[in-house]
Order: sequence, then C-alpha cells, then structure tokens
Amino acid sequence: MPAIVEFYDLVSLLQNSSGKHFVLCDENTYKDCYKTFCKLIGLNIQSIVIKEGESQKKLDTCEYVWQTLLDEQAGRDALLINLGGGVVSDIGGFVAATYKRGIKYVNVPTSLLAMVDAATGGKTGVNFRGLKNIIGVIQPPELVIIHTPFLKTLPNQHLKNGFAEMLKHALLEGSEELHLLIDNVDTHAFYNDDIILKSLAIKEAIVAQDPNEIGLRKILNLGHTIGHAIEFAAQKNANNILHGEAVALGLIAALKLSVTKLNFNQNEADIIIDFIRKHYPTPTWIKLSHKAILNAVLQDKKNNDQQIKMVLLKAIGQPVYDVSCTLQEIENVLLEI
Repeated sequence: MPAIVEFYDLVSLLQNSSGKHFVLCDENTYKDCYKTFCKLIGLNIQSIVIKEGESQKKLDTCEYVWQTLLDEQAGRDALLINLGGGVVSDIGGFVAATYKRGIKYVNVPTSLLAMVDAATGGKTGVNFRGLKNIIGVIQPPELVIIHTPFLKTLPNQHLKNGFAEMLKHALLEGSEELHLLIDNVDTHAFYNDDIILKSLAIKEAIVAQDPNEIGLRKILNLGHTIGHAIEFAAQKNANNILHGEAVALGLIAALKLSVTKLNFNQNEADIIIDFIRKHYPTPTWIKLSHKAILNAVLQDKKNNDQQIKMVLLKAIGQPVYDVSCTLQEIENVLLEI
C-alpha cells in the first residue's frame, strides 16, 4: 500500500477509472480542504458531506453514505476518496469495502492522526454501542496521499492528538526514533515531513509483515487497550477526550505495567511518563470513571479465552503482544494514573 506526497498518482487513477467518483468529507474538511483538494488534482468531484466528530462513527452515518451512492447510481467501478481525519477514513473505508461487496477507495488524510495512523493499514470500521471499532473489515485503500499543508488547518490540540500515535510508533521502533520526537516536540515536529513519513513508515513496515493482525501487527495496539476504554468511558459519561489523548494515557498505563510484568527499566519509564504527562494532562473525570473503563477493557476485541491481552514493552523497541493482565492489575494502574 503506497504512501505518497504528490497527487499525480491519484489523477492517473481517476483518468483510468470508468466509474463515478466521490469525495467523502466531514463538515470541517469540506469547509477547509475540499476546494484546495479539487484545485490540487485539477478536477471537481462530487462531495458527500457528513457531520464531524467521533459520535458520527456509527452505522447511521454509513447508511447515509450508502444511500447517497445508491441514489447517484454508483456501480462497482466507483471510487470513493476519503478526505478528512480518522473518522472519515474509518467510515469511508468501511462504506467502500461493503458497498456492492467492495469498491475502490483512496485516503487523503487531513489530520496528523489520520496521516500516521488511521488512513494507513487498511483497518476500517465504526463504533457500536459505545465500543470502539467493534464492527469493521480490513480492506486496504488503493492510495494514501500525504499532503502536510492540510495540517495548517488544525488547532494545536488536534496536532497533539496525532503526535500520541507517533510517540507509540517510536516506542515500538527504538530509542533513536523516540529521542527524535522528544527533542523536536517543541519545534513543531507535527509539521516536519520527514518525521511524519518516518513514523508512517514504521507502521507500514509492521502492517506489510502481518496485514491481517494474526501476530506482529498486534504491537500497534500499544496503549490502546486502556486508551480505547477511556474513550468509551468518556462517551458514556458525556465527557470529552480525543483519541490521541486517551492513547497517551494508555501508554502511561502500558509503561507502568511493563515495569512490573516485563522488567522495563524504571528510570526510562519515569522519563517517558513525565514527558507524556507534560503534554497530556489527566482529565479529572477519569477518577470517577474507573468502573466504566474496566468494563470496556473486558470488552476489548483483542481479548481471547476470557483473558485481557495487552501489548507491553521489555525495552524501547522491544514490544511483546498478548501479555495476559488481570483486571486487578489494570485497576491498580488506573489508580496510579
């Protein structure tokens, strides 16, 4: 699955496609990015606009997009271009993978989170009854186009949202990548093409070895077992937290568990945790949400044999997947967070 920084491959794909073309946006990316996108490719493509936000990542939204494609008589040769952040990538990929048993799609991520994570790897899906990505399929896009000027439309909080996934990739890869991020966080690593593409390459290399998440790809879930559970608790109790903010807290939990279960170096863990805390303060409402978080952990789709399975670290660059953790261990680390 190629990741590119130019648009000529997309133009070539459009010119050689006989079917109808559509651009899926949310309200924000339609306002901030759609016209720019059309200018970049030199074509005006019909838009399908959905509401913005994680709350729209549901089957009702998919039904609206499916119905629009039907109304426009889109055939199996149609092409759906997902122009937006992680929600648009996930919904658009799922819609494309299931409409008439599958049409081609392209991801043009406009957020840092989508550029380094959601738009790549082929995972698609929606939330169901508050549980993250519980319904979906793995279906890679035809192209992923990285155009970093789109990041200029984002507030700093949403850049930090994506930076958490870059931090995860660095922890998986090694200390050199981790120090590169830490040393550049205050000099806008968010906008650095080389750092962004290097982070993306880490994920792509892992996905290439295990596209269907049978083994190695599971390591990309570092920080996500508890991170997703925190997102679930936030939604259930009408609190707000971005995906990357929740993953950052999940990384703290994973590092603490790594120290106790895999002998990860305590001093290194403390340095990384202090860095995360500096940039991602813990919301006060989490203290009141432990029960909801623990219930969501029990529903995590990575669990098997009724055991909670987590990704932990022996050391920076040495992840271990399918580490069994008890609910008590997770509750203890939540109290520490």
